[in-house]
Amino acid sequence: MERTVEVLSPSVVEKIAAGEVIERPASVLKELIENSIDAGSTKIDITIEDAGFSLIRIIDNGSGMSPRNLGKSLLRHATSKIQSADDLFSIGTMGFRGEALAAIAAVSRVTITSSSDNSGMGYQIVSNGGEAEPVSPFEHPKGTTIVMRDLFFNVPARKKFMKTRKGEQMAMLRMLEQLVIPFPSIHFTASFEGKRTFDAPSAETLRERIADVAGIDFAKGLIECRNEQNGMDVVVYVSTPEQLKERPRFQSLYVNLRRIDNDSVTFAVREAFSKYLGASYRPSFFCFLDIDPSRIDVNVHPTKQQVKFDDERSLFGFIYSAVKRGIGDVMVKPDHFSTPSQQQPVANSPGEKGVELSLFNENAAELKKQPSAVDYSTIFTTAQPQSSLSSQPFQPLQLFRPEASDEPEEKRVDSKKDSALQYEMHEQIWDLISCYQIHGLFILAPIKNGILLIDQHAAHERVLFEQALEDLKRGRSASQQLLFPIVIELTPTEKSVVESGKDYFAAFGFEIADFGGRSLSISAIPAFIRDSVVVETIREMIRYLLDGKNPESFLEPEKRFAAAFACGAAIKAGQKLSQEEMNALLNSLFSAKNPYTCPHGRPTLVRMSLDELSRRFLR
Repeated sequence: MERTVEVLSPSVVEKIAAGEVIERPASVLKELIENSIDAGSTKIDITIEDAGFSLIRIIDNGSGMSPRNLGKSLLRHATSKIQSADDLFSIGTMGFRGEALAAIAAVSRVTITSSSDNSGMGYQIVSNGGEAEPVSPFEHPKGTTIVMRDLFFNVPARKKFMKTRKGEQMAMLRMLEQLVIPFPSIHFTASFEGKRTFDAPSAETLRERIADVAGIDFAKGLIECRNEQNGMDVVVYVSTPEQLKERPRFQSLYVNLRRIDNDSVTFAVREAFSKYLGASYRPSFFCFLDIDPSRIDVNVHPTKQQVKFDDERSLFGFIYSAVKRGIGDVMVKPDHFSTPSQQQPVANSPGEKGVELSLFNENAAELKKQPSAVDYSTIFTTAQPQSSLSSQPFQPLQLFRPEASDEPEEKRVDSKKDSALQYEMHEQIWDLISCYQIHGLFILAPIKNGILLIDQHAAHERVLFEQALEDLKRGRSASQQLLFPIVIELTPTEKSVVESGKDYFAAFGFEIADFGGRSLSISAIPAFIRDSVVVETIREMIRYLLDGKNPESFLEPEKRFAAAFACGAAIKAGQKLSQEEMNALLNSLFSAKNPYTCPHGRPTLVRMSLDELSRRFLR
């Protein structure tokens, strides 16, 4: 039976369009801030309530709108930034499609008040679910105020696909961080749930603005790399080897001041840094690329997250040369940051361009595997050990034997073989076994019919994870009061993470209070942690919670924070352990519910039987 073809009503069309542009509150924030930037604002104030669902208010001191333009502002495909199709290939503004305000208005209640002069008189337009009232006079200084309320009130099904309120709030903070970096001359403020959370005063340099977002110490250590050729100009701030991470929090590319994702740039920075990289570590970077607008197509993605370059190979070589030369000018290659195979220098001029193109061609498949940027759709992820060595000692933990496993059913030990191993490991008197530490990473221990290799970090993570879950059930872990509180300075986003999880930190044994500005005061810490590593532990937990990718089994906040604590407080790769500390770790590990994997599913140990060892030696 043939179906009737119907023309959709304007209201349905608007809601479909809104679904393409407005995915969540952070999408609204992005579009509204970009409009304020395009208006030439020097100050932008942001207010958020109920993670953006109840209220997003943006106040700017930009050029404002006349009553005629204000009346058109909520219409679809109405924009002052392009006049013809040819203009699509010379875009120099943040927004241009004329969809954002109409899309936002279609799924919320919007009030826009604006004035284009200094008379004190402006105009206002009110829209309810896309139905706009006539423009009316309203008192207002030069600039624009946009108030969006009740997001998705007329499409309640959309709310079912949102994250938790804390997750959406963190997504907005991350979006704000990304937006403000390339505009140091603009003063941004943001208040979340009635509290001033973000304040980035106008700055003279990009590095100063990066410090506002990423922290002063981090920004000071960045290496500045520059290049200019063929209508392209780039400045890249890249991290030093000491700042390498498995999953860097910052891998940001700005093309003509617009934040976008591009695999070629990410891979070019990594390749230029390759002789300093360990096997699984990546540099953080902030790349600011100015390019002739005619050489890029910005109209290839609904939310403008991607652009298309006319010559991807040239872009790769251009960025690669800039970073390679910049880090080569200031760095002395440390042996402990590279393997022998990585210590071969990349060929220099003449022929350097050929090497760059060769790298691009040889790694075309690798490009597709590498993430173009950190996914900040959620604030929780897997562990990220640091390259620096920790001085934190391991101390024996209180042993416990929980009654039921917290692991998914398919991960539980259920085979006869594994059950026998679990029994053997638990019955083993580890205090009497001589263990050996290998390269500060693994513990070698003899057992009845073979040997065990234990990953010391993963093993301690498992122990701490289960202990943290128990502490959450009891409400409080054993802690020690500090004689002098420790003050830690964080970025606005980092501070918000700690404050949002204050109850969880308290259950783990921390006493944390607001110290004003961007600082927190720590007056008590878990009993087994030394005060010399408290700051490192807190920062590790924050990095974990902000990193963006999270196993499905950690959807519950209790498990997310327990995993973050385990990651931050666990002994690190490279940390020396005494015989007593190794014995205590194994005792605690084999008293755990699931001693065979860390909280994220990585194995904690490998067993090799005497039969297998004999076969390896052809016995």
